[in-house]
Amino acid sequence: MRAMVIDKFEVCRSGLKRVLEDKFENCEVCEAAAPEGAVNCLNSHSADIILVTLDRDYKLDSPGLVKLREYADRTPIIAIGEQKYCPTADVLLNSKFKGFVDKANAIEITVAAIQLVMAGGQYFPPQLAKTTNENEADFSNIRVPDYSHINRLTSRQQEVLRAIAEGKSNKLIALELGISPGTVKVHVSNLMRDLNAKNRTQAVAIANNLEIL
Repeated sequence: MRAMVIDKFEVCRSGLKRVLEDKFENCEVCEAAAPEGAVNCLNSHSADIILVTLDRDYKLDSPGLVKLREYADRTPIIAIGEQKYCPTADVLLNSKFKGFVDKANAIEITVAAIQLVMAGGQYFPPQLAKTTNENEADFSNIRVPDYSHINRLTSRQQEVLRAIAEGKSNKLIALELGISPGTVKVHVSNLMRDLNAKNRTQAVAIANNLEIL
């Protein structure tokens, strides 16, 4: 895996680089202080994921970002920043971003978002689906996961979810809850579906983000 990290602060780039190298096997990370520098690097070799910090001063139509977005058709781009200054999901999608990660998120959520995007999905916090002028909003092309049904998790599903968060295997969960491993497997499968998660780590990250753990 090769990742491109773009942030004007070296300490922020180093932090993201460390997370990527720690959480993704054989990950090579290229760094750039601005989109213009990243473009020069991307012209020399490809990347599997691009992470670019958007602070309150960035303009989505700036020449550097416009040029960077030309790579979006073959390399997914995730924006990173503070949610209160971030454009809404429809704006980011129209600008070819596949996701947004808040700087305040836990590492597990950031990693889960990257995994989801690299698997062909999109990750946007539900709050970004809201706009200040809903009469002009067009959400027809937005695939923001709907988590409204999560409040309907059964007590057994909640028990299984907590056990997953503790890193317990299906066999151990079955033993502790007094149910069969097959039943645990069904509960886990349903939780993955309801949370739009690809794996257990991602399920726990999403659950933490939704504050249901």
